[in-house]
Amino acid sequence: MSDTPVYWSQPNQQVVRNGDPVAVLPDDPDPELAGFDPGEHTVDEVLQYLEDNPDEVDTVLDLESEGKGRKTILAWGDD
Repeated sequence: MSDTPVYWSQPNQQVVRNGDPVAVLPDDPDPELAGFDPGEHTVDEVLQYLEDNPDEVDTVLDLESEGKGRKTILAWGDD
């Protein structure tokens, strides 16, 4: 492995090594890597996601509170 630093160059999404681009990422990232966005789903879909992914509850609730702020979702797990 080289000691040469590799870093992301913004905004064109290039991987740069020694000042030269070595890869370019597509503008549309893989949705699997982007994470779950509750704002793009119905309340029922978000609640199901929370049930299926307990390790992501805090993240999803934070995103919801910063986004649409739907009370049913934000109250999930309060029972």
